[in-house]
Amino acid sequence: MIAAIYCRVSTAGQAENGTSLDSQRDACLKLATEQGYTVPAEYVLLEDWTGADLERPKLERARELVRSRTVQALVCYAVDRLARDPIHVGIVAEECAKHEVELVFVLEPLDTSPEGALIRYVKGYAAQIERERIKERTLRGKRSRARMGFIVQATGKGIYGYRYVPETKKRVIYEPEAQVVRRMFEACLRGDSCYAIAIRLNEEGVAAFGGGLWHPRTVKRMLTNSSYKGTTIFGKTRRVSLGGKRRRVEERSPQEWIEIPDATPPIVTEDVFEAAQRMLSRPRRNPNLASRKYLLTGHLECTCGAPAVGTCLNHTYRYYRCRSTWPTATRPKTCNAPYINAARLEEAVWNTVREVLQEPDIVIAEIKRQQDESSFIEEEMARVRASIRRLADQERRFIRLFGLGQVTEEYVVREASQVKKARLALEDELRELQQQRERVANLDGLSEQVRAFCAQVAERLDDFDFEEKRLALQALQVKVAIGRDGAKLTGAIPQDLATIGRTWA
Repeated sequence: MIAAIYCRVSTAGQAENGTSLDSQRDACLKLATEQGYTVPAEYVLLEDWTGADLERPKLERARELVRSRTVQALVCYAVDRLARDPIHVGIVAEECAKHEVELVFVLEPLDTSPEGALIRYVKGYAAQIERERIKERTLRGKRSRARMGFIVQATGKGIYGYRYVPETKKRVIYEPEAQVVRRMFEACLRGDSCYAIAIRLNEEGVAAFGGGLWHPRTVKRMLTNSSYKGTTIFGKTRRVSLGGKRRRVEERSPQEWIEIPDATPPIVTEDVFEAAQRMLSRPRRNPNLASRKYLLTGHLECTCGAPAVGTCLNHTYRYYRCRSTWPTATRPKTCNAPYINAARLEEAVWNTVREVLQEPDIVIAEIKRQQDESSFIEEEMARVRASIRRLADQERRFIRLFGLGQVTEEYVVREASQVKKARLALEDELRELQQQRERVANLDGLSEQVRAFCAQVAERLDDFDFEEKRLALQALQVKVAIGRDGAKLTGAIPQDLATIGRTWA
């Protein structure tokens, strides 16, 4: 008889209390052998993943073996190693029962009676509560150690330029990397951008801390990390789970920060660090942009969604290009849109805007037409919200029915996935309607603004300078989407004038 083994940890610290992957595996292999099962090496499934999620790569592999009846038993160390959520445990247990695969736990037998199912649920719920208590106790302990002057795990033992000494719970300088850190600060003080610093390090083959390439954001984070001037802060950020292994880092309130004195020796002086902060906070201007003006800056985007910006070729010819047509420090270009002759595009757009400004009544009629759509938008949003609530209720009913044992997991997965797909599509539609409503809301008061602006400038449109043309674009809230076949204008632009055919090279 063949068995599969599934073992899981979610933190490195579990290795210290007997629940490491190796200890779980050994205990599961011992039990499987005692019960007469053979466990092929490829069926020993070890995973570092949170138990709060059912969708885990190795667990999904184990469930495939169960559903195909490739194995006759699935062996786990404990119920909470299989899953934290009691409903998830029930789903796997029901799958095993349906396909006549024995589900075995090293620490406790699985009772398949209704009473046993209830006990599993209660134990799973208790495990969830204990998980939250453990998180709270762990954070409290870390904050206590930080106040005692020790670096704790959440402060980041791994920081470029240092090595952590467990015996003293302090950092020491690692000179080969510290030299790179000093070079980065020196380059910053010379006026080099984070992008230029990253490119230079990558060209020299200097590996980043994780062994990969340097990214401008990584350089910026290092240049603003106060640890390099000898200041160590605990509790500056928190990680927020987004599901699975996805996390988002948020900054805490400064009142929650704890400074740990004498924990990190400085690599650069405080004067150098503060000078670097001043350099980083300076507004950087492209010398080409300083001498050459681009009328559509901030109003132009590529059909790929990236903004289009002004650039100068051979220090002579002005063009617009999609930002994604150039590679960054870590990725290649992602768009092949051609360069656009700036003078010709600006002329075409301005001619349209000029025509609009000469006919304020047409503009105001267009604004009114868009505003009249607002009631329709609100009605559509109400309809979509009601549909989303109805589908969400259906999803919850499926879960309740499954919890009561009235439907199978296959039924829940099949039906609920369709409902979820429809709900997500409606949520996308709702977001589009909300954006449309915001655009219409921005038109409030625009009619009088446009009428006054048109009356003011009607006599001298032909004499507009650069700044006045920019003001006109802002007054009409003009946005230009540029593609290979032409341009599409949005804002207070009548529909019959909103499309410009390609007339530029």
